[in-house]
Amino acid sequence: MLRCDFCGKETKRVKRVAIDKNYDRLSIKHNIKYACEECSQLKDKKRQRERVAHA
Repeated sequence: MLRCDFCGKETKRVKRVAIDKNYDRLSIKHNIKYACEECSQLKDKKRQRERVAHA
């Protein structure tokens, strides 16, 4: 089993999505975090709300 880095729940699958506008995966060291499906969906909804608020 894997563990979600956001909620701590054990799960069979985790996701990592790196799509933020200024995300630089090559030259800046990042703490890599993996999300369960529920946390991933919550993060996507938050990202969409922030995108709308800044438009």
